[in-house]
Amino acid sequence: MNAVQTVLWKLINPIAIVTACCAGNASGFIASWITQVSFVPPLIMVAVNPLHYTYELIVNSNAFAINILRTDQAELVDIFGKSSGRKVEKFASTEYDLGSTGSPILKDCLAFVDCNVMWTREAGDHVLVVGSVAGAAIKSDGETLQEARSMYAQRTSN
Repeated sequence: MNAVQTVLWKLINPIAIVTACCAGNASGFIASWITQVSFVPPLIMVAVNPLHYTYELIVNSNAFAINILRTDQAELVDIFGKSSGRKVEKFASTEYDLGSTGSPILKDCLAFVDCNVMWTREAGDHVLVVGSVAGAAIKSDGETLQEARSMYAQRTSN
């Protein structure tokens, strides 16, 4: 790992599941590169790998939801982060409702932000997707699950 990568791992990022649904197909992926862009109007940005199946659903539905996880929901990282939604039904054991945009909102997440895509821009090996907030709510109590290099080291060594 180079010096820049080492420094970037020191940034603290929330871990969330970004979801989308189009033509009855729902999927999601683990994201930690998420940030607020604006208060007025409320805008949020997520960096998406364009190879993710969920990216295809975001583009085709013009919407996405960010489902913020609690510290006791780390098992969802494995469900939504280790396999492609093209091959695996990621929602098989995870209950959800559809938000106002039609994007899946996990019933048991800490909080969610439901968005309509405002614009996208290529940025290196990812695409920045900025969404206008259509709805948001805190759904349960708890602390936000956060990304840490040690978390990935422990999970990949098993």
